[in-house]
Amino acid sequence: MEIRFAQKQDIDAWMALVERVRDVFPGLETAGAMAEHRNTVLRFIAEQSALCAAEGDQIAGALLFSRDPGALCFLAVDPSYRRRQIARQLVTRMLDQL
Repeated sequence: MEIRFAQKQDIDAWMALVERVRDVFPGLETAGAMAEHRNTVLRFIAEQSALCAAEGDQIAGALLFSRDPGALCFLAVDPSYRRRQIARQLVTRMLDQL
């Protein structure tokens, strides 16, 4: 498992993860909301404020953060990858960036 900055080419795998977990994120129920989230992720990727836990072509975990004011904005881990310290690794990497 590699913890790294997300790249533009990761967007489809990122959104596949979000699709698998969106039932626990109020506000992502509609196609419009998912499209808006996709655009948000692309903006964070461009700002190097998007981290992912990648295994091959699959994104197992995703994190968005804001450097100012230093906030975690989004964190998700694929249910099949939970209990493997992925969230902890993502948060640790975020804190290193802040």
